[in-house]
Amino acid sequence: MHSQITQLPAQKNAWMASHITDAEFPTALSKQGLALYHATQNERAVNPVQASDFDSPSDLLSVYPVDCHPLTIRFSLVHASQWQGEESEAVIEFLTQIMLETDCPAQLFVGFYQGKPAACGMLFTDPDNPNETLVSDIGALALPNHDELVAAMTNWLIQQASEKSEKLWLG
Repeated sequence: MHSQITQLPAQKNAWMASHITDAEFPTALSKQGLALYHATQNERAVNPVQASDFDSPSDLLSVYPVDCHPLTIRFSLVHASQWQGEESEAVIEFLTQIMLETDCPAQLFVGFYQGKPAACGMLFTDPDNPNETLVSDIGALALPNHDELVAAMTNWLIQQASEKSEKLWLG
C-alpha cells in the first residue's frame, strides 16, 4: 500500500510538470511556478479515504469540469491564491500551461460560488489502474467562508471519485 501512496502523487506531479518540462520554450516564470508548486506538493500527506466518511455534496458550489482554456485560467487563479505576490504570478504562469486531452489521467474542476470561481480541485486516476484515484489540489479563495468552500469541493470530488474508483486517496 505504501508504494501506491507515493506512486499516485508522483505520477500526478510528473504529469503536472510535463506541461513545463516538455514545452519547447518554457518561460522562466513558469519554471519558477513549477518549483513553487512542487515545494507545496512535497509537504502534503496522502491518506486513503472512504466516501462514506464524507458528507454528501452540498449546493454551496456549482462545480464544472475544466474543459476549455478559460476554465483552466479560472482553476489557475483560484489554485494560485494560496501564494502571494510574485509567487502567485509564477504559479498562475505554470498552471495556465496545463493542456487537457480526452485521455489524460487528470480531471480539473472549478467550483463557482455566487456565480464566481471560488474553489478548485483535481482527480488523478492511475492510468494503469483505473480503480485508484487521488483527490488533490483542492483550494479556495480567501473568502470569509473559505473552510466551507474547501469542504464543499472536497465532498464533491470524493463523491465523483467514488463513482469510478474503489480506492480513493486524499492528498
